[in-house]
Amino acid sequence: MARSIVWLASYPKSGNTWLRAMLTHLLAPPGAAFSVNALTGGIEGGDRHALDDACGISSAEMTRAELLPYRALLHRQIAEEVAAPFFIKTHDLYAHAADGTALFPADASRAAVYLVRNPLDVALSFAHHSGHDPGWAIARMADDDATLNVWPDRISDFLPVHLGSWSAHVASWTRQQDIPLCLLRYEDMLADPAAALARVAAIAGIDATPQAIAAAAAASSLAALRAREAEEGFREKPPGMPNFFRSGRAGEWTSALGDEQIARIVATHEEMMAALDYLPPSGA
Repeated sequence: MARSIVWLASYPKSGNTWLRAMLTHLLAPPGAAFSVNALTGGIEGGDRHALDDACGISSAEMTRAELLPYRALLHRQIAEEVAAPFFIKTHDLYAHAADGTALFPADASRAAVYLVRNPLDVALSFAHHSGHDPGWAIARMADDDATLNVWPDRISDFLPVHLGSWSAHVASWTRQQDIPLCLLRYEDMLADPAAALARVAAIAGIDATPQAIAAAAAASSLAALRAREAEEGFREKPPGMPNFFRSGRAGEWTSALGDEQIARIVATHEEMMAALDYLPPSGA
């Protein structure tokens, strides 16, 4: 089995798309045109039609748990057909089926990059992304059964994604020991994008010079991505959402969340926030 896949894993709104833009610039041939709609690291493993075709099933008639072994088979098939490193974005938490089958098989996986962001800022960005207020996002981030791509009145082209709570999601990826892991904090990526990209390149096995890494990081600034979105649109933007790429700043929660909202997030996620140095100062 080829260990060719590098998983770009994260809870939503934690910097995954930004990292994909940096990798796209880094891996592109010299002089290649850049499009925000052709980013490295798509969601091949989450395509419902690809799964149905590969496994001969009707995934719409199956539960999330029943689908997990079939999704693992698709991941193995992808790994055999692509050249390493092959990046795949995922918002699924790291999970196993009842029989022990891993959704993300170690024998198909070269590495995983897990992007994590302060949940106080995630709540704001997730609310904006979903068209809801922060209270909705805070409740969603505390829900152990939270999913994406599941609606009562239609079947998505994409497979259901089990998010779980923010803390459970982070724990599932950072505590697994089957796949080599690069834990990348969004705030550190903001502070030094080139250093963050260099860490990802190293674990993925990309041979790139410091100059190439710095150039790719600079070309993928959030300002540049906002300009590209304004020029060509962005297919991954939800309908009705004004723009996908926002400010991207860290610490917006300090002026946008109320004391009660901050307290709810901390009370739910205190252990994981402490481990990642995300707890607000006393009195904040």
